[in-house]
Amino acid sequence: MTAGSPLQHWGLRFFGGIALLALGGSGALLRLLHLPAALWPLSVVVGFVGFRLALAAAGPLARLVLLQRRAQTAWNDAARNAFMRASLPRRIYYLLASVAAADGPMSAAERLAIRHFVLERFADPVAANDLHDWEAQPFPVDDRTGLAARIAMGLEASELDSLFCWCCFVAFADGRYNDAENDALRQVAAGLGIGAARARMLFQLARAQQLRGERAGNGRNNGRNDDGRRDGRSGARPAAAPPPADARQRALDELGLPADATPAQIRKRHRELVRKFHPDAQPHLGPVAQREATERFTAIQRAYETLTADGGAA
Repeated sequence: MTAGSPLQHWGLRFFGGIALLALGGSGALLRLLHLPAALWPLSVVVGFVGFRLALAAAGPLARLVLLQRRAQTAWNDAARNAFMRASLPRRIYYLLASVAAADGPMSAAERLAIRHFVLERFADPVAANDLHDWEAQPFPVDDRTGLAARIAMGLEASELDSLFCWCCFVAFADGRYNDAENDALRQVAAGLGIGAARARMLFQLARAQQLRGERAGNGRNNGRNDDGRRDGRSGARPAAAPPPADARQRALDELGLPADATPAQIRKRHRELVRKFHPDAQPHLGPVAQREATERFTAIQRAYETLTADGGAA
């Protein structure tokens, strides 16, 4: 673990907070600084600051420790060297390609989708020649969980959702989603530290986003499955409204609710999703990922509005 890594950063914040809490709570701070006992409120303030610091760091630290454990799978020297030399776009290319290859050799539609993801999504553009080199040098291991965990170590929590959705888009690209690809997405979710319930929700949101893109853009992409970037743009040009029954079922699917969900369940799920999926900055994945995160949040709001249009969940 290199100096300045996310794990070290959050570890220092957590244990620093614990140290402040111990100093303030025990009164040792006043003795250490040779201050009179009458200044005991200072100890309380320091202890409270330490508590808040440790509490804020506990979640990110636990996530990073879990990811590190999942990244401990033994790789051969060639795999370790290839990963260490790779830039973030190239590492993400490896992950997307492993999902595409889950059900056999990568299809032309899957290759095209991955090319769009890699070439159009990063602030520092990837050269087409570099992409050709990556395609000619496949990653020497088939360990999606370990690969995803190693990539996740350098990403923000909100960016993990975007990366998982990208993997879903690649799995949808050839129009033949099957058990092998489903298993591949499970492995990726495990590596990214995304729980089963959250992964199912992201899958439903990605699927709905892709379908909206297909309905809005079939004429532009000559019948190809959407590559994700267009999905993000298509939110501003929705397709014609479907029949009410279909709209309700689609909204329930997007929120991960059963067909007989009650108004109370709908309200509760909406509150949960608004907290979890509110779009945050995507500093490593760039502005396209930010637009996609915003589109996922908009889809949640749209689904909730559909289900409450008649006042049933108000």
